[in-house]
Amino acid sequence: MADSIITKQELVDAQKDAKTLGQVISGDEFSDVISRLGRKYPTLAKMMKILQQSGQRSYANYALFEADKSNIPSNTTVRIAQGENAGLFVWDGANLTKAEGDVVELVNALLDKFLTSEESENLFEWKDNAGNVVLALNQKGQLVSYDEDTKRSILLTNQEDIKELKKFVDELNLNNINSLIKLLDASDSSDLYKFVDSEGSVVLRLTKTGLLRSGQIDSLQYGIDALDYLKPIVKQSDDSKLIKFEDAEKNTLGYVDKFGNWVLNNVDVLNEIIELKKFKNKAQTVTALKQIAVKAPESLIQIYLTEIPTLPGEKGTLVSGKGEFHFDGQSFTCYVQMEVQGASSAAYAKKNWNIAFFSDPALTKPLTIKIGDLLPHDELVYKANWIDHTNIRNAMCYRLWEQFYSTRAGYPRLEVETPLISKKGKDALQNGANGVPRLYSALLYINDEFYGLGSFGTAKKRGNYNIAKNKPKEILIGMDGWNNITNLEVTNPTLYELKAPSSPTIETFNAISGWNAFTQLNDADFALQANTYLNKQNVIDFMIFAEFVKCRDVVSVNSVKNLQFISYDGKRFMFMPYDMDTVIGLEWTGEVVYDDTTGSQTMDNSQTSFWRKVKKTYNSEIEARYKQLRDLKIISVDNIYNLSTDLLLKYPISLYDLELNRWPARPSLNITSLEQILTWTKKRIQFLDTFFNYTA
Repeated sequence: MADSIITKQELVDAQKDAKTLGQVISGDEFSDVISRLGRKYPTLAKMMKILQQSGQRSYANYALFEADKSNIPSNTTVRIAQGENAGLFVWDGANLTKAEGDVVELVNALLDKFLTSEESENLFEWKDNAGNVVLALNQKGQLVSYDEDTKRSILLTNQEDIKELKKFVDELNLNNINSLIKLLDASDSSDLYKFVDSEGSVVLRLTKTGLLRSGQIDSLQYGIDALDYLKPIVKQSDDSKLIKFEDAEKNTLGYVDKFGNWVLNNVDVLNEIIELKKFKNKAQTVTALKQIAVKAPESLIQIYLTEIPTLPGEKGTLVSGKGEFHFDGQSFTCYVQMEVQGASSAAYAKKNWNIAFFSDPALTKPLTIKIGDLLPHDELVYKANWIDHTNIRNAMCYRLWEQFYSTRAGYPRLEVETPLISKKGKDALQNGANGVPRLYSALLYINDEFYGLGSFGTAKKRGNYNIAKNKPKEILIGMDGWNNITNLEVTNPTLYELKAPSSPTIETFNAISGWNAFTQLNDADFALQANTYLNKQNVIDFMIFAEFVKCRDVVSVNSVKNLQFISYDGKRFMFMPYDMDTVIGLEWTGEVVYDDTTGSQTMDNSQTSFWRKVKKTYNSEIEARYKQLRDLKIISVDNIYNLSTDLLLKYPISLYDLELNRWPARPSLNITSLEQILTWTKKRIQFLDTFFNYTA
């Protein structure tokens, strides 16, 4: 459909133009209508008469049609004048379909579904199950919430008008707008909305390409193009927006997207209504806040980044723009700064992105985002999950680790609660740090173009581990390269990032040296010193966790990579999982899935094996903990199924078409799936039951 613009002048006088539109629809088939701006429009009847005459093929009888049908284009109106097959038909390229009724009458009847009567103040109305008008587009071009009892329309098109809505919140009933729900439903069908008659037959379809189609009059589209004032209502672009409202300079005034978000003049209309119904007043403007809190999402997070320049191809280059984020009906807008995230993954075609939040265009005022019970962050990460086309391994394994620590007894339960012990006042309070990323299913659009499916959430920020910025004995090591856990570099690290303290001292490096010395002890001395240098609960859980999912890119005998290594006292160190995409058999390039369900991931039988010493020291506790996790069904195929499907089902299946069109060369596309994950898990548990001496 050709683009159409509603100018600001036309919006102001839309009531007059609505009368012109009524004349276009109701005038006789020989007349034209002159608008207030001097534009000449044929009446709909005249226009459809022309379409009938130009797009129709006539034949004296069926035999002549049969002889010519190979030359007839698809979706052509065919009239057969004589014989038992006489009548009006539509030829779809293979079959004739009877066209019932007069074309002009049919079109007028269908357009009645779009427009209300001349006496109504509204051009378009949505009704609840009781027939009450609850949302309307009035003749001034404004979206209003409509109160049937008081006949009062409440404007929803600017910040000031929406305040009035709080006076009527108890009388609103927006949960039953079935037609609105159907219109916005991005289903598997090629149609966004179907108009049906009293017998349930489809008489008009609004397709995902923005075209109005019907079997009887497929060329109706050309007629609709002449109705300038209908185009903004039915316009469908190829980007994230189903319907866009623009001014003469093509500035976006508002839109409706594929996920049911109504945004007009930067106001998320449906979210405002929900919030007003809940809290009886309007929330403070987002850009005035220093922190935004949203619920932990139960559905897909939608991220729209706009005004973004050319995306960088590697780490180190920052780009900025605007961001709009939708969480289960809650939304916020802010300014953003982006950078490629990840080490080896930075070379992938589809990038991970660090996204930092600001409340001002100069990017001087950081804005923190609190999701559910998590620590507020001023930067979150979009994970592209390039090598894992299921998009679940990373997020699923982090949730599995959270299940591990949720079953612990006593206090501190979490590793990151350790520094709270013996503290008083504010310093003794939990703050939402949990020591592991939390990722949610998400999709990303950049400059209104689909970028991809992925995950969105927290990463490996220092605050999430409750590590001070610059205390010599509070240490956070990010294992960016492969390191020997029994011989970490001291004073000049090149294979890992010393993320804290920011200015390490001799105490810091003495702590790392002390760790190395402990790990190199013989079995007997190692066992004697274990509780001094290890957090027993942490090392047992991490070993079982690593063995269960077999994280190939995190630990392999004495070699470690990607995991976060922390200490709060410069003596006792703990292992925290990170980078969980190469698990459950998936190789690091994503091009191979291994049936590596047997054998230990953490230990061998050498005398220098760190994990062998751990298992020997804590063997009875390890076996008891494994039994507990098995009996609680945390280590089970069913649990992996539940965790996986909870993430997978957040992505509408239709979005995978967009994903594969945008990224057709996903490396693991044809080798991993939910079935592969579950089959691998079943075999792995069978091995581990013997390895950890499990009996039900």
